[in-house]
Amino acid sequence: MKGFHKDTNNHATTLVQHLLSTHRRLHVLEGAESSNASAEKDGVDDLIMLLASIAVAVKSVGSAVRRRDITHGSGTESEPLERVANETWIDCLLYSQRSCILVSEDLENPVVVESNMQGKFAVVFDPLTGRSNPPCQEMGAIFGVFRQMSGGSPVIEDVMQPGRQMVAAGYALYGACTVLFLSLGSGVHGFTLDPALNEFILTHENIRIPYCGHIYSVNEGYSSLWQPEIRELISRFKTEVSLNGKERTLRYIGSMVADVHRTLLNGGIFMYFAHQQWPNGKLKLLYEASPLAFIIEQAGGKASTGLERILDITPTSVHDRIQVVIGSYEDVELVEQLYKGPSTSDPMYLLRRSHSIEEMKDSKEESNVFHKEEDGPTILCSTLPRIA
Repeated sequence: MKGFHKDTNNHATTLVQHLLSTHRRLHVLEGAESSNASAEKDGVDDLIMLLASIAVAVKSVGSAVRRRDITHGSGTESEPLERVANETWIDCLLYSQRSCILVSEDLENPVVVESNMQGKFAVVFDPLTGRSNPPCQEMGAIFGVFRQMSGGSPVIEDVMQPGRQMVAAGYALYGACTVLFLSLGSGVHGFTLDPALNEFILTHENIRIPYCGHIYSVNEGYSSLWQPEIRELISRFKTEVSLNGKERTLRYIGSMVADVHRTLLNGGIFMYFAHQQWPNGKLKLLYEASPLAFIIEQAGGKASTGLERILDITPTSVHDRIQVVIGSYEDVELVEQLYKGPSTSDPMYLLRRSHSIEEMKDSKEESNVFHKEEDGPTILCSTLPRIA
């Protein structure tokens, strides 16, 4: 009798299977600063259970978003979608019994988990982003996970940590399909919800954001409210040719998670500057900017305010706002140099960048030269298949 051999090439990897398979490589907990001594294995197991609960919340909210989008305009009264999303996230995190304190964009104060249901992780999240834009394709969620810093009962300091100390972060995006992208400090992986299985399947492994891009994302409707130096910065950025040689193109959805998702996969930059209405910036540091900065940097990109690294900023309150410059490493580097101005920026940066663009153009021109002797008597003949 022939033995059964499993074809691993056709085997779909679920989210939980992926987390379990990388169990020994989840070294992030070893370096986390914590006064609670615990075995690494137990910490990783708890983190996997927590992320599995977050996946359940994403499935539930995604289903509610799509149902609400289909019935939009029916005139029937229903519970606000943002309230449904917030309560769903809190319920899933509480019942996981792996969290100790929760910070939600929709709640003014943190939620301290009851002692009999407490775990060792602090979770920060925006349960429903892009809610001001009705199409569900622009809605999603953002989350970050910290290890509890204090001993005993959880306190506010457990979430007042810089983003670099996250042990996990991710985002979900709803639409025709629901996707969940996350990182545990060792790369970024993307999962797509299979409705037949009701499971997240690994579809994007070890994502790397392109080093440069030609798409920029910024709400130029606020240009009249920007400081003059910001207007000058954007003007110069648009006239600077991308390092890949392409002219820059504007793409702006209006939902941070959707804009950053496109940037992660295709390269480019997302920017949201402070202006007269939001003098410190509009986006929330703790549960919007920091988790997405963590994802982008884990994929090889860069995340900044224009002057400092986002992941190095320690929040002073749970709802701190900052301005954001996030995306491909070279594009963010260029904006930082323009933002700092000639007195503080690297004086040789733009020169080195100009030389890189010229070298790239020269190499493209050489590769496009048509050699008659090698390729045939005419361009037409050179493009036709040769018959042996």
